[in-house]
Order: sequence, then structure tokens, then C-alpha cells
Amino acid sequence: MAWPVRYKLVGLLTTGSMINYADRVNISVAAPVMMAAIGWDEAQFGVIFSAFLAGYMLLQIPGGIIADRWNACRVIAWACVGFSVFTALTPFGAAAYGLMLAIRFTVGMFESVSFPAYASLNSRWIPRTEYSRAQTISVAGSYLGQVISYPLTTWLVLTFSWPIAFYFNAVVGGLWLIAWLLFATNTPAEHPQMSAEELREIDENRAPRVANAASPWAVIKEPQVLLLSLSYLCLIYGLWMIVLWLPSYMVKVRGFTMQQMGWIGMIPTIASFVGLVGGGMLSDSLLRWGYSVRFARAQAPSLCVAVGIPFLVAAPLVPWAWVSVLCFAVYLFLLNVAGGGYWAVPLELSPRLVGAISGVMNGSGNFAGIFGPMTAGFIIRETGNWTLPFLIAAFFAVISVLVFYFLVVPAPLKVKELVPPTVP
Repeated sequence: MAWPVRYKLVGLLTTGSMINYADRVNISVAAPVMMAAIGWDEAQFGVIFSAFLAGYMLLQIPGGIIADRWNACRVIAWACVGFSVFTALTPFGAAAYGLMLAIRFTVGMFESVSFPAYASLNSRWIPRTEYSRAQTISVAGSYLGQVISYPLTTWLVLTFSWPIAFYFNAVVGGLWLIAWLLFATNTPAEHPQMSAEELREIDENRAPRVANAASPWAVIKEPQVLLLSLSYLCLIYGLWMIVLWLPSYMVKVRGFTMQQMGWIGMIPTIASFVGLVGGGMLSDSLLRWGYSVRFARAQAPSLCVAVGIPFLVAAPLVPWAWVSVLCFAVYLFLLNVAGGGYWAVPLELSPRLVGAISGVMNGSGNFAGIFGPMTAGFIIRETGNWTLPFLIAAFFAVISVLVFYFLVVPAPLKVKELVPPTVP
């Protein structure tokens, strides 16, 4: 029996997020060799990393709105063109520091469109009871991209040269773009392989999409969107801090070698991938089993984070290095289980504005990605205390749980939505 067309679309989105993330982290892997070749130091590369994150915040909301109002398929395609081209241009940034900053900022800018556009496209293609699973699988490809990119980029850099790693990623992005243009359509009804049975299944179970007549920018001021974004910001604060500082912590504090860290670093990443995919399945299953939308989308996921917080607190305090690694892995697993709920809430708030709301939410999380690691770095530099930054992350996680469990209500917004009536 052939797979439903919507599953193939989700598979293509997943590989897209793998490439998206590989283009994001390849410079981190190549950085030691680039420093030696170009002559830039760690502080300069720290600013280069931040330039990407600054760009990554830029089009989260506009990209989601454009995907909601017009053609999410084309938004995703143009995003791929943009970040692939500028990934290929990265080696030319070695000619001038300012040029490198501009290139990495632009890579981040084009990538910022992707996940909100994924959410918008999935809202048109996926039945409501499958949406959380589909969206989290689409996004979870980023973790697979990290697992694959680290050893592959290292091999390309050591076997050939550091510019080859960027050219290779750009070519892979181009090949994916060709597959996307040949297969993907903006709606299920447009797809030549879509059967009448599958189309009926999608239409009968899709969340209602009611169009009104005011600006979609109004969702930014909606209390539920602001509360969702606040909760997500507090949650992702800890995620970014762990992702960026865990390798250094394991080597400098826990005594692992760089070679060991290469393998150990895969454990939390794999746990994150399994958690995110499992979280999407859990949220959808709770809905099918008759639990309320609020419990399935907000309260159950927040309880997962609550269970994980003691593991985050214990991770820097336990005396055994391997137990510390496992504590981080358990916390990241449970944090990502909660991601299944977070990515589903925008659909429950407004199916027609799911891209815009996802952009607000994801943009807030990536804002935490800028100031969280910087705060941790300042604390470590000034005090030498590696435990305090993780405890601060746990504190923010508590705030996230309280807001998500008690205040976020995944019910349709009353805000009027500006969406052309031709959008199905």
C-alpha cells in the first residue's frame, strides 16, 4: 500500500530541516580550522555565530504571515534558494570580517522563514489529529542534521578543505530544492498524486479556517500569543544554553577528551530527536483519546518539562560525569516532548494564521538563543562557576511550566484575520 501523499510531503520537509540545520552548524564545526587559516580569534567567531542568530530572528513573523496569506510552498523554496546561495558564498567572507558577518546574517535571515512556513503548509495538508506529529517530525529533522553534519563536515574539512564543506552543503540544498519544486504543492487539492479518498480525509478532519477582515499583525498583541511566546522563550533559554555550552562544559569541567565529546554529544541530540517526534505523537494521541485540547496541547507537555527540571538541576551537581550526561539527555528528551504541544498550539489558536503565530513563538525562542548563552558566558568568565548558568536555566523552565500550564488556553482567537478568501 502506497504512503499517503501528505506523509511524503512531511518526509521532504524533514530532510529540508536537516539541510537547514546543517547549513547552520557547519561553521561551528569548521571554526577551529578557519581560525588557523584566516587568523580570526574566538571572540570574533563568537560575533559571527551571533550574526546568524540575529538574522534568524528577522523574518520569523513576516515569513509566517506571507506563508499564511499567499503560497507557503514558494516561501519555503525561496528560503532554500537564499540560504543555499549564501552558504556557498561563506568562503568568500574570509576576505573581510564585515563581509563574513553580513553573509552569516543573511543565511540566518533566509533560514528564519522556514519553520513558520512549514507550520503554515502543514496546517493546509494535515488533519488536525495528526498536525502535532507532522509538524514536530518536520522540525525534528534539525536534530538529525546536527548528528550527520558534525562528522560529515569534519571529514570534508580534514580530507579536502574548509571551503569544500560549505560548497557541499549548498549543492545538497540545490538538489533538495529541485525535489521540492517537482513534488510539493501549496494545497492537497493541487497535487497530481492526491486521491479522492485522502483528500476527503484531510478536508473532513482539518481545523476550520474562517477568514475575516483585519490585519494578521494583530495576533502579535493577542494575550494568548504573548503568553505562549513568553513560555516558549523561557523554555528555549535553557535549550540554547545547553546546546552551545554543553561541549565546553563536558571537556573543561567533566574531563572528557575532544574525541570522547564527539560521541558523547550525540546522546543528548538523539534524545532530543526522539523526544520531539514522540511529543508530537503524544499530543495528537491525547486528543484522539478524548482528552481536552488544553490538556493535550498545553498541560500534559508542561508536566513533561516539570518532570525534567530536577534532572537539569542534578546534571551539574552530581559527581559522576556519565550520570551528568544522562541527566542532560533526560531533560532534553522531556523538553522536546513538550515541543509537540508548543508547535500545535498555533493551529488551535488560528488555523489561518498558524504561520504568523508560529513565527512569533519561534522568534521569541531564538531571542533567548542570543541573550541566554551570552549571559552564561559572562557568568562563567567572571565567576568561574559552571553550575549557576544551568540553575538559572532551570529557574526559567519553572516559569515556562507555570505559564504554559495555568495561563495558555489553546482555543480559537477572536482576532479578525486578513487572509484572501482564495486560500483554502
